[in-house]
Amino acid sequence: LVAFLKHRWAPIEAGFKYLIMSATAGGFLLLSMSLLYGLTGTLNFAYLSASLRGVEPSPWLLMLLSTLLIGFGVKAAIVPLHTWLPDAHPEAPSPISALLSGVVIETGLYAMTRVFYLIFHPELFSSLMAALSIVTMTAANVLALLQDDIKRMLAYSSIAQVGYMLIGLSTGTAYGVAGTMLHVFNHSLMKGLAFLAAGNIVHETGTRDLKRLVGVGRRMPYTAFTLFIALLGLGGVPSTSGFISKFILFSSALGAGRPLLAVAGVLNSAFSMAYYLRVLKTLVSTPLGEMREAKEAPWMMVAVTLLMAFLILLFGLYPTPAVRYAFASSRALVTRLERYRAAVMGP
Repeated sequence: LVAFLKHRWAPIEAGFKYLIMSATAGGFLLLSMSLLYGLTGTLNFAYLSASLRGVEPSPWLLMLLSTLLIGFGVKAAIVPLHTWLPDAHPEAPSPISALLSGVVIETGLYAMTRVFYLIFHPELFSSLMAALSIVTMTAANVLALLQDDIKRMLAYSSIAQVGYMLIGLSTGTAYGVAGTMLHVFNHSLMKGLAFLAAGNIVHETGTRDLKRLVGVGRRMPYTAFTLFIALLGLGGVPSTSGFISKFILFSSALGAGRPLLAVAGVLNSAFSMAYYLRVLKTLVSTPLGEMREAKEAPWMMVAVTLLMAFLILLFGLYPTPAVRYAFASSRALVTRLERYRAAVMGP
């Protein structure tokens, strides 16, 4: 899918890079399954949890943690295993970019969260996750600020959002994991909308270069409005769904005794508004020369983005249903493991 536009070399190169890195990640995950079976004689989650969770760290256990982290880290685009994502997003068709950012990397993060909390005690990986969180969101935000390609900028923004999600994973608490799960859901909406709106702009103008998109938002008001909502949500502005999940993530870091992590998250979130506002300013500014020819995208394309923008505002103003499901899933994973084991293994 990344190499779908195969008449150009860049998508083929990006697709091949993704193939190699994804296959390598799959190899590390297969190695981790071999280690799991060698250590416990089973691959059943309940038996793995009963056998490994809480045991004293050993070289084999640390090797298992490393192989799982590399495998899932590539899938989730955690720095420094992220390099496939900034190439894949710009070159793929915009609906595929929305799928990659809104589903694929979240799936890797969800799988890592579930496996880590089932197999390892949080004390074994929490400090490592906190460090990776700070590195991931900081590096990605700085790199995003340097981009002139709107889709490449959104790709680095996706990596930064993974850094925020790692905050909840690092806390070792149900509250933090709930924040991660909620931000996974919210990011799927917000970044999916951002890529679809950017795709509308690219479809009508034929360029991804921000310097050539000055004033385009005046010709595409509905698309510009939906992109505005998506970027405000990604920045964690109140009344958007992104604010709710970021508030839970940052407060969970404080509750877990990691104030530095909370401060880093808040500062990075504020810093990200620099490149989000740059996009918005570019789209609505008055061009110095001739404005690039553009018209509003077809109504079906606009309707999808308007619906997603509505959902972002709805879950920002009325987050209760999503928050309830996020907390239910996190409690089942973090505080009710005994029930899960008993249900699978019997009394």
